[in-house]
Amino acid sequence: MKLVLKISGKFFDEENIENFISLRNTIKNIVNEGHRLAIVSGGGSTARKYIKIGRELGVNEAHLDLLGIWASRLNAYLLTFILSDLSYMKVPENLEEFIEKWESEKVVITGGFQPGQSTATVAALVSEAIAADYLILATNVDGVYDKDPRYNRDAKLLSKLNIETLKKILETSQSVKAGTYELLDPLAIKIIERSKIKVIVMNYKRLNKILDIIHGKDIGSIIEPM
Repeated sequence: MKLVLKISGKFFDEENIENFISLRNTIKNIVNEGHRLAIVSGGGSTARKYIKIGRELGVNEAHLDLLGIWASRLNAYLLTFILSDLSYMKVPENLEEFIEKWESEKVVITGGFQPGQSTATVAALVSEAIAADYLILATNVDGVYDKDPRYNRDAKLLSKLNIETLKKILETSQSVKAGTYELLDPLAIKIIERSKIKVIVMNYKRLNKILDIIHGKDIGSIIEPM
């Protein structure tokens, strides 16, 4: 099975060593079962800090995006070094490089590619390029809710939904400014639609359950293609 794991930058913000150890063990188990894995890392608070300073000083959005990209690559290199026995040791900086590194049959870890793209879009592009069985979005919520759980106590977790339902949920809160991308931005959704990629949304605190997903257990929310 081919998997793409997109890890929220918030995972890195916690600076929890146990989380990194657990992730490393999980990835080793996935590889030992014979599955292929690509990982895309978000930029987290490091990206937001530099973007905030830059925006206050009048830096344009394209340059702010670059700051976010470099922060995400820093996180990608951290994972690369942690997984040095399994991973390709150079973080790809574009899709062509990723495809080339994927041929090594190692775990390939990347951050952002270019301004105007979220790391969710990168994850969608990578999933499309390798015909992934699943794109797993590991974020700071347990799955997709019918409304924003940060502001609505009555928000309900949806175990299954399609991409059209997701678009309706996100359409009122979507942003394309640097550092403010939502769960899936419009470009990521278009790529997922055209390639009919199956998406799992789960909490990054449950990354040790990825093998359960591979074995057919329901974890988080599954977004089915139309």
